[in-house]
Amino acid sequence: MPVMDEFREERAAMKNGTLKQKIAYFFDYYKWYVIFGIAAVIFAASFIYQIATNKDTAFYAMLLNASAYDYSTETENTDAFAAYAGIDTEKYGIVYDTPSQSGAVADYYTAQQILVHITAADLDVMISDNASLLQYAYMGDFYDLRDLLNEEQLEKYRDFFYYIDGTVLKEIEAARKDYDHEYEPDYGDPMHPENMQDPIPAGLFLKEGCPLMQDYLFSGDNPAVSVLINTEHPETASKFIDFLME
Repeated sequence: MPVMDEFREERAAMKNGTLKQKIAYFFDYYKWYVIFGIAAVIFAASFIYQIATNKDTAFYAMLLNASAYDYSTETENTDAFAAYAGIDTEKYGIVYDTPSQSGAVADYYTAQQILVHITAADLDVMISDNASLLQYAYMGDFYDLRDLLNEEQLEKYRDFFYYIDGTVLKEIEAARKDYDHEYEPDYGDPMHPENMQDPIPAGLFLKEGCPLMQDYLFSGDNPAVSVLINTEHPETASKFIDFLME
């Protein structure tokens, strides 16, 4: 049968058939158009929604090896900091990221995740237990707080400083350049700068009563906060320290 004759018969069947026949005919001949059309609408709506609701990040904090006591904790804590720092949460977002390190695979994955954030300069502060923070501190990733905080802050928080030894840091950098895999650094105790040759305040131990200590459970001991050397929000990071310590 010629194509045009077949088309005329199908049109007649579409016109004179029952509602069920019309629906079946429509679905048989146009279902892919309908499916693709619906998919396109869903994709467009999702894309528009993401654009409309997307916010620039005003502050990104990584809470390594930490877990919130309650699901509402994060929003309450970020809202409290937003109010403290004067951040408009209608326009900007605050991120509390809580990756964990547990086992070789998780350690590798988390380390890669942190490296990506540091390289992209989108991470502002890191809070972790003493042992985990140590490895990043001796990679030179954190601010010397003497270059970030004002004199009043330095005096106020002096008793809480988390120290690294600048001499050991230079030795580690030299060992990396020389591919000296046998070098074993003597980190020293971050709470005792008097035993270091070149003590550098690279972080602050958190007080027991600070908001994060009340709302989050940190694994390990003596959690401390450090500011990434390439943060794009140093003033906000300074306010965050005040928020935690006051």
